[in-house]
Amino acid sequence: MSLLKPLLSVSSKSMVLLAVSTSLLALSVNANAGFLDSIYEVQNTISSIGRTADTIRGSKQAVSDLGEEVGFTETVAQNTQSNTGKLVSGSILSGKLQSTKLHSQANKASNPIAILSQQEIMIYMGTEQNGYYHVQSDKGEGWVSKPLVSIQ
Repeated sequence: MSLLKPLLSVSSKSMVLLAVSTSLLALSVNANAGFLDSIYEVQNTISSIGRTADTIRGSKQAVSDLGEEVGFTETVAQNTQSNTGKLVSGSILSGKLQSTKLHSQANKASNPIAILSQQEIMIYMGTEQNGYYHVQSDKGEGWVSKPLVSIQ
């Protein structure tokens, strides 16, 4: 019986060690599976961004092609400035500041119709009055102060 007791003790210790090792291995596999799932999601997101960028590039090219097809690109280039270097009707303007007020009348006292960002373009309508240009924008038609805009 004394010989049997150490064998049981070694066997019990081996079983406990085996159980602990198996548990650690299972935890490691689960952690790796979760990590791999995260990597897969990141890869799908990056792939989606690439497809979106390709779509945008294709759309920009289609718009450019359409503009050339209807002659818009050439018309804008021809109408931007006349031979005398003056602004002509149809010229494209943009604000010099981060925001430009679009007024209802050609004076500073008139109420602003809208505030235009620097990225928003304006089309010169061919009229200049009291130091203001008459323009058309996506936010409406009105007047902008000459020193605050530049020709594109």
